[in-house]
Amino acid sequence: MRTERRRRPLALRALLSGLPLVLAFTVNAPARAADKEPVLTIKSDLRDEVRDNVRVLVGLDDAACQPGPGQKALILRQVRNRSEEAMQALGYYQPDIVPQWRDATGDACFGVTLTITPGPRTKVETLSITFNGEAQQDPAFQNAIDKAGLSPGDPLRHDRYEALKRRLQQLLIDRGYAEGSLSTHRLEVDRARHLARVVMVVDSGPRYSVGEIIINEVPLDPRLVNAYLRFASGEPFNNERLLATQQAYMGTSYFSAARLERSKVNADSKTIDVGINLTMRNRWALLTGVGVSTDTGPRLRLGIENRRINSAGHRARAETELSDLRQGVGANYQIPLRDPNTERLDLHTRYLNEITDTRESETISTGVDYIRELPSKWVVTTSLEYLQENFDVADQADHIELIMPGIQISRVHSDDPIYPRWGWRLGVKVRGAHESLASSSSFVQADSWAKLVVPLGKGRLLTRAEVGYTEIDNVRNLPASLRFFAGGDSSVRGFAYESLGPTNDDDEVIGGRHLLVTSVEYDRPISRQWSLAVFSDAGNAFNDFNDYDVERSAGFGVRWRSPLGPIRLDLARGLSGGDTWRLHLSMGPDL
Repeated sequence: MRTERRRRPLALRALLSGLPLVLAFTVNAPARAADKEPVLTIKSDLRDEVRDNVRVLVGLDDAACQPGPGQKALILRQVRNRSEEAMQALGYYQPDIVPQWRDATGDACFGVTLTITPGPRTKVETLSITFNGEAQQDPAFQNAIDKAGLSPGDPLRHDRYEALKRRLQQLLIDRGYAEGSLSTHRLEVDRARHLARVVMVVDSGPRYSVGEIIINEVPLDPRLVNAYLRFASGEPFNNERLLATQQAYMGTSYFSAARLERSKVNADSKTIDVGINLTMRNRWALLTGVGVSTDTGPRLRLGIENRRINSAGHRARAETELSDLRQGVGANYQIPLRDPNTERLDLHTRYLNEITDTRESETISTGVDYIRELPSKWVVTTSLEYLQENFDVADQADHIELIMPGIQISRVHSDDPIYPRWGWRLGVKVRGAHESLASSSSFVQADSWAKLVVPLGKGRLLTRAEVGYTEIDNVRNLPASLRFFAGGDSSVRGFAYESLGPTNDDDEVIGGRHLLVTSVEYDRPISRQWSLAVFSDAGNAFNDFNDYDVERSAGFGVRWRSPLGPIRLDLARGLSGGDTWRLHLSMGPDL
């Protein structure tokens, strides 16, 4: 029976045990031949993880290429010892290790060949963890034990044993066991039976509660500042809630820094005070933005923002947008509500003038949005908007005024906000108007969209779809901005922006009541910053499902991963015949 107490972490053990070897290799040794290193060869049917562990711990990188006299025996002894440690770390306590030396010749360094027969692997017989104190009732500790990979019958791995020790000790700190300690931790190995016992005793003592919460003075209403707290005085201490609170503060536009720390541990009251130090951002900010696409051409955005108009945290922004096709100016006023992280009121107004090859429109809109993020991370936006629009589409020039209530539900989920390998975006928006509510026409419109990004080999598969439906007698009763068109950078590539849809008798596109567009794309990196892509798009806008005339396109392109998201350059053409290749340039996050 062998008992190992408080074993050093694997990397530290390797460093300490290898110190004499390193000295032997570097002191009074001949210089290494340029660009040459000693070679370690492993002959065995070991699994990759075992072979890699041996190679890392034995590593001959620091050895002289041609060792001096008398160092051969020392090196071989150190190689054997470190090989045994590497095997033991993964549960092989009785390996047969035979090192063989190969002398340096010419410019070639010396080498060592290890022939390893691993022998039987030691398994965990029992995992005995005793709790003394309130941690016995804390499910976080049992969860850590369940995930440790040290259940009876599991192969013994020293790294998992060390990881469990660290995890239990960290849980004592993170969950407020100020008097707690891991008083016993040992690994008992029975070499004859190839079995191991893991024994630990956790003396947690009582779990402390959150005491006083001390926040430095800031020019905001205390009710707003306190609304970002994810914990309260008197509840059990939990470091995860402190981190969630820090993220909540940093997610606002008010603070440039938020530091949370334990300020005092009171053994008499069994409480831990928490100090919060907040640093304010500048109240005023200038907004600038540039972009380019083949749909709108170069575009410039300029604006100004007041991040805190008053102590209640109201915010205001005014900005203008300029491009070849679109010119507009708008303003919005945001009011944080009960939970300012997830709930706000947004008042907005906008003037927009848009001229495309298909239509001309001049709109003025004013509205209010109630935006709320649910615990499931879905964002629900309830809106009421007044729209006044003068438009000219094909042979129709008209003026329409609408009052539109609406609701939108959406969510984005991904492993990276800029360049996801996996993620999705879903959303649906329903709005409408009625003549009895001071509107020029009556209609109900639903627009839904979806996008999915999944890994495929070394690249990614990106699919998207958009479906729109409008319940109205005649599309001519809809303003141009509410009609559906297809074609363009984010629609059916290979066709001009908004060039697809129902037409009049003069073959001029007038837009449709419904929309159906799909796309599938595959991109594959060719370097750290560049990718190649191939894709196929399909879809159209239409008025009746019986008359849906799908247009298809295909193409290829390149992607450059800029700090702001991919910049895409595509060449595509329609597949209906007679269409020329069309260039598409766009930029922005994939989701």
